[in-house]
Amino acid sequence: MGEALGWRSITGIVSDVTGDSWLVELDEPFDYEGALYQYVVITSRHEGKPLANATSVEVPCNMIRTTAERAASENPCDTSWWRGGHAMIGTVSLDAAP
Repeated sequence: MGEALGWRSITGIVSDVTGDSWLVELDEPFDYEGALYQYVVITSRHEGKPLANATSVEVPCNMIRTTAERAASENPCDTSWWRGGHAMIGTVSLDAAP
């Protein structure tokens, strides 16, 4: 996916936080292999490196594509339904909103 996107950064707004999981609405949704990436659930990739550290350093993370319906649900960070596919790994860091 990195090659398909030109290795550019993906930016978005954190719209829900549940434990060490974040729901992020992407600033520029994109289509990849027929799937719209508008919302992703981000979780820490390594134990001992919580997403809360992203305020000062880049944190390794997993990113799972989710639907608008799931993003609007009572538990938008739930990924218990996920069984593979439409996921990325990378790093996350936070910038303050302008």
